[in-house]
Amino acid sequence: MATFKIIRVYEVPGEDQVQATNRMMEALMLRVERHYHVMDYVRLSDDPAGKGTKISLEPPKGWLAAFMDQLLGRYENSKA
Repeated sequence: MATFKIIRVYEVPGEDQVQATNRMMEALMLRVERHYHVMDYVRLSDDPAGKGTKISLEPPKGWLAAFMDQLLGRYENSKA
């Protein structure tokens, strides 16, 4: 069985590394880290660093939301 690494990338503003780390810790405690989330990658653990495939870890829409989107003609732009 293969082992994979899933990497979440966040962009956190701050004047220095300590301030950015404190801001991220606060966001994690308040459960609002999604505000800083940029992208996700997955790669085999044997692959060299820097290589990977961009993925989306967002849960799929429920049937009611999908139905309302179709009914109202809304569509979602892909982020890739």
